[in-house]
Amino acid sequence: MKKIIFLVLISFSFLNTNAQVDRRVGAGQYKNGNQNKNVNLVETSVESLKEKLNLDGFQEAIVRNLIKENQAKSKEIIEAVSYSDLEKRNLLTELGEKFNVEIKKILQPEQIEKYEKLISKNKK
Repeated sequence: MKKIIFLVLISFSFLNTNAQVDRRVGAGQYKNGNQNKNVNLVETSVESLKEKLNLDGFQEAIVRNLIKENQAKSKEIIEAVSYSDLEKRNLLTELGEKFNVEIKKILQPEQIEKYEKLISKNKK
């Protein structure tokens, strides 16, 4: 009888320790990590355009600001509940066209040609 009670106590102690295992996943699992991605996306885009179009420092700064503004406006449109999907698509297309016009305003003629080639590649 003592053996049975001893085995029961031991089995309960094992069950108890298994129940106390910390089963949480990383503390930052549910935090929004998009903030760093936004910065990385902006910087990646700027670096890519800088390299492909040979942007100078002034052009680079303007492009960075235009990309940030475009990204913020795009996010507003996407998150807006008042627009249908078709309206969102049209607004985003219009925003992209405005972005391209603004970029072209600061580029030299040879840079505009390169930029248009990049745009046509991305549309395909």
